[in-house]
Amino acid sequence: MLLVEVKAGQALVWGTEAARTLRERLGVGGRPVGSLARGPRQNARLGLPLLLLPEEARLLAEIGVATLVTAPRPNPGQQAQAVAAYHREQESGFREQRALASEARRRRLKDLEEHIAEARAKKQRGRGRSSKERREVGGGAFGGGAGSVCPCSNFPSPQPGPQPPFPETAMLVQLPTARPRPAWARPLDWHHPSPDWPHAGNPSHELRYQVYKDLWERGYFLTSGGKFGGDFLVYPGDPLRFHAHFVAQCCAPGDSLPLPDLVSAGRLGTNVRKTLLLCSPQPDGSVAYTSLQWAGLP
Repeated sequence: MLLVEVKAGQALVWGTEAARTLRERLGVGGRPVGSLARGPRQNARLGLPLLLLPEEARLLAEIGVATLVTAPRPNPGQQAQAVAAYHREQESGFREQRALASEARRRRLKDLEEHIAEARAKKQRGRGRSSKERREVGGGAFGGGAGSVCPCSNFPSPQPGPQPPFPETAMLVQLPTARPRPAWARPLDWHHPSPDWPHAGNPSHELRYQVYKDLWERGYFLTSGGKFGGDFLVYPGDPLRFHAHFVAQCCAPGDSLPLPDLVSAGRLGTNVRKTLLLCSPQPDGSVAYTSLQWAGLP
């Protein structure tokens, strides 16, 4: 049984195996909204957790493959204690990393000092051999004094100096790849509205859910269609392998559809090479579909 955590109307899936099962076996992809552990400061590629559409979460609970769970909201006192504990942990980690950085700098200076000492000793040995060779060649005619030896510059010794600053922005932060579930988490009753599940009984949600479930049962893969002006994007398979064929727009039976809205939706769908699909649930539980395409457009 898969677990879907719900908070303030948002349904999240944290487990890797759960996300894989949803996509490969159930045709439910969700949308990754978490940062990657190796690239937390970018948003071009995202990872776990998966944010599910309310319709996706309800479908999983209704067919019995997932349990929606939620944790009671902590009181203000508990929340303040949790925030204070988090800040204390951050400060402790910063002090520890600053001490480690200071120790690493001290070791680097020590290694550099030893290296310079070895280089000085090598120069001294080389200068002594050069003076001896000149005395042997000149036979003492030129005195072979110290003034005949080219002076060599000395390496400066590393100075400790003031400790360079260690900014908080350089601090390493641990990013967990899984979320520990609170021990007091309890199942969520999605049949009734609550602060964590406000969708129950909402006419818009009920309309969208009927359409979503019917298309899902027909074998289609659905994602949010907000970027194309619809309710869902309808794919013939996994969106990682296929382009969407339809832009689904949900309409309640008897609702009027203004002609300018219909024209704009149809032209937009045709321009992005997708068919506008008007979806209207019927009283008997079926869904009526009407597809629209503009002719004469490239």
